[in-house]
Amino acid sequence: MSASTNKPVKVYRLRGVKVSVFENHAQESVFHKVALQKIYREGEEWKTSTSLGRDDLPIARLLLGHAWEYILTQEASPSREETEQQPN
Repeated sequence: MSASTNKPVKVYRLRGVKVSVFENHAQESVFHKVALQKIYREGEEWKTSTSLGRDDLPIARLLLGHAWEYILTQEASPSREETEQQPN
């Protein structure tokens, strides 16, 4: 799957900072990647950047923490396949 068709499974936004969590499947495992962006408006057009200002850093830290917790939760929960394979 190309990056353009891969949609995030979770997005966190606050004050122009956006953190997106992507789920990737490789053979029999799942791994996560995180993208960090600054969203801003230039005239009537919305733009994104990977460059953050000083005041964006605490917000980015908070949102990255949420993304990290989300990923840990996803990795800790049994997948549907694992649940179906476990004996009753």
